Amino acid sequence: MKIFVSGQITDLDNVRTVQKRLIEAGHEITHDWTRNETGDKMLAGDEAKLADITETGKRAELDIQGVVNCDVYVACTDNTKAGKGMYAELGAALALNITVQSPKVYILGSLNHMSVFYFHPSVVRLNSIDELIEALK
Repeated sequence: MKIFVSGQITDLDNVRTVQKRLIEAGHEITHDWTRNETGDKMLAGDEAKLADITETGKRAELDIQGVVNCDVYVACTDNTKAGKGMYAELGAALALNITVQSPKVYILGSLNHMSVFYFHPSVVRLNSIDELIEALK
């Protein structure tokens, strides 16, 4: 399956681990937002606002296209800070799920921060990557 894995920018190691495990299980990642044209350096907050606007816009476009192209959307929620972009991606995934019945939407992790959208009827909440891999079989 084609999968997009979302998460908080400060939770890159966890997101990358989830992506790696999914690839090892035979799945494809539609867009790896944790790596970009400038390497591993990701800018957040005010730094991102001051960065090249064209590059920032391109990243946003690639992220949403990754959601559009996926069969499965996964939001990692083990991070202690709530994300921003991950909620836009979750919203896109839910809108697509409602209108075209794809992608399947999974919330993965301990829900260290809450969003009302984690409890939308289209969402499946799982605790671990092992549960996710099993659910995708």
